[in-house]
Amino acid sequence: MKLILMSHGPLAAAMLTSAEMIIGKIKGAQTFSLTKEMGPEELKNQVTELLRTIPTDEQIIIGLDLLGGTPANVAVQLLAENPRLEVVTGINLPMVIEFGNQQLLGKFDLSQLLAMATGGITNVKEKLMLDSADEE
Repeated sequence: MKLILMSHGPLAAAMLTSAEMIIGKIKGAQTFSLTKEMGPEELKNQVTELLRTIPTDEQIIIGLDLLGGTPANVAVQLLAENPRLEVVTGINLPMVIEFGNQQLLGKFDLSQLLAMATGGITNVKEKLMLDSADEE
């Protein structure tokens, strides 16, 4: 199981670094950052080179910062050429940590990965108000 994080600027690399600070080295994770100097073809070529090294029976998730940007457009092109890919947008720290946990367990559950990503989004003020109302 491999995770490829792609973002505008250093977000993907910073997210992986932060996740590894929390749970340790995440085997099978790689990042690609689109810089101002790069075009879409250069980004696509970099990811394509990595994809060539991954066995065809291995699961691959591409996590993107947002839908509609250059990394996402590149990922859609890669998906058209590699139907085995799973492509998701809105990467966040809980998602990357969940991938690391799944990697350690040797299992892959995309729905759980997405649940952790969306579950990590919380309006703290609202949650505190609900929790205090529940205590009354």
